[in-house]
Amino acid sequence: MDSRTTIRRTYATLSAGLAALTIGLAFGSAEGCVTSKVVDAAPLNSEEDVEADVDVEVASVAQTTAPSEPERPPPWAPPEQPLLPGVDGAAQLLARGQAQAALDQLASVGKLDTLPGEAALEPESREWFLAGAIAGRAYMQTQQWELAVLSLEPLAASKQFGELLPRDIVGYELARARTAWATKGDLNPAAADIQLRKAVSELGKLKAFKPDRMQAAMRVAQGEAMIAIAGDTPRATKTAAKQADKALERLITSFPNHADVGDWMLQRALAKQRAGLVKESAAALRRVAIDRAGEPEATRAWSELERLAAEHDKITAAPLTTEEQLAAGQAARVLRRIERSQQLLEAVWNDPEQPKHRHREAGHSLGWTYYKAREFSRCADVLTELYADVPSLTTRNDLARCLERAGRYDELIALWVGVYDGNKGALGSTALWNAIDLAVNAGKYAKANELLTEFETRFKGHGSERRWLHAWLPMRLGDDAQAIQAFTEMLDTGRTGGQERTITYFLGKLELRSDNKDLRAQGVARLRGLVEVAYERLQANGVIGGHPLYYGLMARQRLIDAGEDPGPPPQVSPLDWEQDAAPHWFGRADTLALLTQMAADHGESYSSLIRAEQLFAAGWAEEASREVRVAADEFINAQSVYSGSDMPGTRTEALVAGLAWAPEWRHPVASPSKAARKALRDADYRERLAQDFTRLTWAMQEPYRFGKLANYDENPYCARWHLRAYREPIERNAWDREIDPHHLWALMYTESRFRRHVVSYVGARGALQIMPWTGRQLVQDLGELEVGARFDPDILFSIEDNSRLATYYISELLKKFHGQAAMAYASYNGGPSNVARWLAAKSQAPRGVELDEFLEEIPFQESSRYARRVMEVHAAYRLMYAGELPSWTNLVDPEFELNIDY
Repeated sequence: MDSRTTIRRTYATLSAGLAALTIGLAFGSAEGCVTSKVVDAAPLNSEEDVEADVDVEVASVAQTTAPSEPERPPPWAPPEQPLLPGVDGAAQLLARGQAQAALDQLASVGKLDTLPGEAALEPESREWFLAGAIAGRAYMQTQQWELAVLSLEPLAASKQFGELLPRDIVGYELARARTAWATKGDLNPAAADIQLRKAVSELGKLKAFKPDRMQAAMRVAQGEAMIAIAGDTPRATKTAAKQADKALERLITSFPNHADVGDWMLQRALAKQRAGLVKESAAALRRVAIDRAGEPEATRAWSELERLAAEHDKITAAPLTTEEQLAAGQAARVLRRIERSQQLLEAVWNDPEQPKHRHREAGHSLGWTYYKAREFSRCADVLTELYADVPSLTTRNDLARCLERAGRYDELIALWVGVYDGNKGALGSTALWNAIDLAVNAGKYAKANELLTEFETRFKGHGSERRWLHAWLPMRLGDDAQAIQAFTEMLDTGRTGGQERTITYFLGKLELRSDNKDLRAQGVARLRGLVEVAYERLQANGVIGGHPLYYGLMARQRLIDAGEDPGPPPQVSPLDWEQDAAPHWFGRADTLALLTQMAADHGESYSSLIRAEQLFAAGWAEEASREVRVAADEFINAQSVYSGSDMPGTRTEALVAGLAWAPEWRHPVASPSKAARKALRDADYRERLAQDFTRLTWAMQEPYRFGKLANYDENPYCARWHLRAYREPIERNAWDREIDPHHLWALMYTESRFRRHVVSYVGARGALQIMPWTGRQLVQDLGELEVGARFDPDILFSIEDNSRLATYYISELLKKFHGQAAMAYASYNGGPSNVARWLAAKSQAPRGVELDEFLEEIPFQESSRYARRVMEVHAAYRLMYAGELPSWTNLVDPEFELNIDY
């Protein structure tokens, strides 16, 4: 039996045992760790065991590695909260998402006042305002638009409106209610237009309101109200249509990332038609069919164009020209409507009548479509043909990308060697080094060594990389002695290229498995040194740059595998806030009381606290949270001047609604008022305010702000930044998918530091940073969205949706890689198809591949760093909340499933 085959079988059995243990451990401490006592975890098995008895019976291994699975306790849930009396209870129900129950509660206590004087409420009292706001939002959520308007309209008409509720936020809700009533209710056209014009007018005034929290949302709402105005005479209809055309143009230009932009484009074309601009409408409809190819509005646009053509002799619905087909194919690819893109582009590519320049244009575009569809070999085939015809630099680079993704490494290496053979200058040097890199990526270490020798006969560049390869390649080829010599020389000369910790680890690992006792002892000493650094970091400040935890914990596992004692791990406890004895649990009544007190004590300096208290009291939870974020950031920014902190308040769209719709944006920053800066000169006041904000951000589940505010002296960095953020949905979703919730917290910490409203520079959204395209595929896989239907990426800002989708995604990645968490982490960042390809290539080396080697060789540096960082954070979470460090077996199962590849 081949030794690698046996190791794979052994790993498969180990993996089964690990999976069972992981599920048991995942919830073994679901109620939290309330003691600092740490138990050192023994390894399930070791490399020495496998190497010493590689033909051990699978059943025997299973008996020694698969403990019986303990019964899983249920996921954590917050303590039961009694329903508060009266209007407060209705707000509590609304905040829970129980809109009808909130209305029933108001009715049961005589506070449902949809008609003046109907309820036992003193007009314009605080209770009257709160009851109206609760009813208005509840009616909106239950699609009772008329009653929503009747509930909110009296509030907006009151002179006390701005004093008892945030005028901009509640006024925006009223305008939305009017638009919904006019467009979705049973109003006649004339009455509907009255409501729509009122909404336009109200939103126009609110857009000038300060503070500006909802400018983008108000502009969209105002535009949509203008679009819906029909007009009661032909002249009025034309005027309304022209106004709608202009409003839609502004929306499309300003918010190209809005989920409804395609509908807006279609509505604009139809508005031109209502305005009597038939030719312009036909041209716009054709443009929609091209620019939105593959989307539902494109099909409707073409149907409208055909109808116009049937009604007007001068309008035609001629088939798309070749140029239009190419444009539509590219547009469909950008919109990720891949099937439509392929259909359009293949028609041009396969048409023998096309001129040569159109054929090439179609080929390049089709290659990218195949690439986006992950049909990398088809991409390579198309580009190979193009490159053979015209060997341009652009085509070569595109071809190289597709060949690599397709795993066609022999062709790819030959491509770059061919460039080197034809040019021995700077281009030849670059090409040959590319070939060396690719040979390493392909697991062709002998070929890489051969090319490295050729490189060094002609060129002198890449000095630090060459020194690394002189150690790395022998190690991967099984020549430990030469690798030890090269690694040692790098350390002794200090020419480590900034990789001293990495070199120390791999040198110690090689020495540890040597038959030479002195070398082995030296390896033990090196690895123990790394372990000590890791333990110190865990106690001092947790996860930082340079991966000291990763290399230290890897070294710890290598020592355990070799039967050496790495020493007891440190004692690291979670914050008192995280204990389940509940002294720091804030129910709704506690949170409202805290907000009320802070608004009274600090509202003069931090007006957002007053707005937050009013909204929270009305059950408008998300808007209240935003106001708390603003106030907290104002304080953090101002406090940093006195504390000398290098961690000022966050710049984030969490402070303003709708920024992700724009083509680009500046993340706003909350600036403290003059009164706030003046008040902070008092040190005692600063300390009291810091304590109040710490409690408030904890109560309102704003973990990022809490981490910044928690007292540094009393709360160590590691514990302060390793919170079980959004614990209820995270543990519930993890329970449903039977995975360790610490995976999710480790990913969340690494991705966003727990911020729910982050948008990355590439467009990933939310606390667990899901790309819109990935989110769409996930909801389709879960049966929550019909294939081809429109997906709104803004749902990814919801922690419920974000965590549910991320949990499903990571659970599928764990299934794909047979429970190997490091592979799942790397896939979360670099893509599962890439990790699968690397795994298949690396496992072909003479001695296969071990986990530490695989992670070190990941070609995407960001993904390599990311996987190791998440491993570090996960280890810190496990130590803090489960009382043990994870066991990082170095065995790699090279097999993987085909269940997910996006």
